[in-house]
Amino acid sequence: MKPAASLRRRLMLAFALVALFTALCFSVFGLLFVYSVEDDFFANILKQETAHQQRSWSEHGILARPLRDTVRLLDGADRMPADLAAQLPAGPRSGEFFGQQGRHYHLRELRLAGRAAPLYLLAEVSGELVVRPRLPFILAFLGIAMLAIVAFTLLLGYWLAGRASAPLTRLAQLVSGAKPEQLPRRFAADFPDNEIGALARSLEDALARTAAFIEREQHFTRDASHELRTPLAVIGGAAYLLEQQPLAPQAAGQLARIRSAAGHMEQSLAALLALAREDETPAASASALLPSIEAAVVRFAHLLDGKPVQVAVEVDATAQASCPVAVLDILLSNLISNAFANTQQGEVRITFEDNRLMVSDSGSGIPSAVAEHLYKAGVKGEGSQGLGLGLSIAHRLAQRHGIRLHVANANSSASGVRASLHFPA
Repeated sequence: MKPAASLRRRLMLAFALVALFTALCFSVFGLLFVYSVEDDFFANILKQETAHQQRSWSEHGILARPLRDTVRLLDGADRMPADLAAQLPAGPRSGEFFGQQGRHYHLRELRLAGRAAPLYLLAEVSGELVVRPRLPFILAFLGIAMLAIVAFTLLLGYWLAGRASAPLTRLAQLVSGAKPEQLPRRFAADFPDNEIGALARSLEDALARTAAFIEREQHFTRDASHELRTPLAVIGGAAYLLEQQPLAPQAAGQLARIRSAAGHMEQSLAALLALAREDETPAASASALLPSIEAAVVRFAHLLDGKPVQVAVEVDATAQASCPVAVLDILLSNLISNAFANTQQGEVRITFEDNRLMVSDSGSGIPSAVAEHLYKAGVKGEGSQGLGLGLSIAHRLAQRHGIRLHVANANSSASGVRASLHFPA
């Protein structure tokens, strides 16, 4: 609803600004028009008086009495009013002039045939002004008219904006509450055949493709779950049967690793399938840390074969983390296997304090080019033998369960890596 409301306000504001600007323009043009009409009226009076005097001069050789009492016939500048003469230092000229005490003059030069010196027609029209005395009323009327126009435009804009944004609001409500497995379909026909209808059709096509993708993913998840669980069950059953037979110590150790790896794969499969299903997040539970850490250390001990590396586990036997066991095993397996694989000498230290599990190593560190995209799928170092998916999976699993995963170089010299899991309280 908020985007539609914002769009409505913007449309109303646009309507109001356009109306205000238009009203201001018309008000200014209206004032200029009435002033121009008034000035043209006085100019026409002097024009008529000029024609009258020229006709009298040409027919009778004398100057006639002015047609209006407000018009005076001046012979030179010496007879002009003082407030007008003060504005004409360079001599008389035609035009409009403002005198003192509200007087208003219109001056026009009169040239007659056979007469060298020009005459001047002067009209003092302050008593005949129409616009200027009524200027406060005109301005008040224009102001009230502008307010009325803006108010009407706001109401009109509110109505039009409501009609324009209603289909968008309906479209947003239709899509926002849809679940991934129940995306709306065939809804574009209910919208008008305009830009909003085009948006609805494009959205309908996109949702159809998304629904098809989700359906394929669901089929893959279901099929993968079935097809992977069966061979894992076979491996576990075969390993159990082999354990019942007398074996050499080395073979028994290898068989134990096979059973452990099969069990870990079953747990990983369950966690990854839960990650793939949006609505099936395993409930958080208190899981003992030390058994999972020890199992991960034993599982990946072969990565330290032939390396002068010590493993220090400083975790209390009663320490627990708020995380499902299967998820905890995946996270620990990823961090511990990375530490073992990337450490050629020195120490791998595992500690737990204040709900934070820390795995620190003395390896070569994370290259800067990899550190910027560490949690993206397919990102790995040059010497890595994996696919670059481990940290991506671990990061998504941690986010899913409210765990903060942070992996970075232990110091500025890029020597050693420090990975931490901060579990919720």
